[in-house]
Amino acid sequence: MATSNMALRLQQNQAEEEDASQLKLGSEFANDLCLSISEVRFLLELPRERGAPDTQVYNKTLEFVRTFTKFPTQESTQAVRALISRGIEDLAQFETAQIANLTPLTADEAKSVIPTLQRYDDEVLQGILDEMQTLRKFQT
Repeated sequence: MATSNMALRLQQNQAEEEDASQLKLGSEFANDLCLSISEVRFLLELPRERGAPDTQVYNKTLEFVRTFTKFPTQESTQAVRALISRGIEDLAQFETAQIANLTPLTADEAKSVIPTLQRYDDEVLQGILDEMQTLRKFQT
């Protein structure tokens, strides 16, 4: 009985520590780079050229990232990360990846799907989102 109570308290403490709406992603993600779906696609396609594993998980993951990639060229993927990072310097890695993945059209939309963006000015955020949409529109 004591073991189950201890496990329950541990789960509650962990749940309190992790809250994406407050950028509390847990200690294992504290210093890690968060990638956008488009960036993951390019990383998975690199080994493909060199004889990547032909497993069901690898192939399904590659199919997923190809389906949901918002920026299909490596240049546009790099440009979006640079744009987002340059536009708001103290943006967390998680927020950068979420903006690139979700590609919101307005600052209000971005703040509703990524609550931690509430701390940023609408005009600054909207400028970044407009430039990102322009990149999407004119990518080759």
